Amino acid sequence: MLPYPSRIPYALPLGMTARTTSAKFTVSIPPDLVGFLERYQKTHALESRSEVIAQGLRQLQEAELVKAYQAHALEWAKDPDAEFWDSAAVDDGIESEQHP
Repeated sequence: MLPYPSRIPYALPLGMTARTTSAKFTVSIPPDLVGFLERYQKTHALESRSEVIAQGLRQLQEAELVKAYQAHALEWAKDPDAEFWDSAAVDDGIESEQHP
């Protein structure tokens, strides 16, 4: 889980306004994943399938953010002013392999 609200920009789906708290749509899921979804929901005492899917999407979003930070860190390492950037960077709570 991110230690702060995500600021990743996204486009609102058709018919959804900024005040809408959720979007409703239909998805097709293979039977084995439906079984997993239902077991996960029950095991973790979640109220709905939607909660399971939302948790999964949040983890995917976090994984993408981590990849973006890692790519950015590689660019910083190439920068001749990398030492300055390392000391000026704000601790975002995400552990990296290079900077624990």
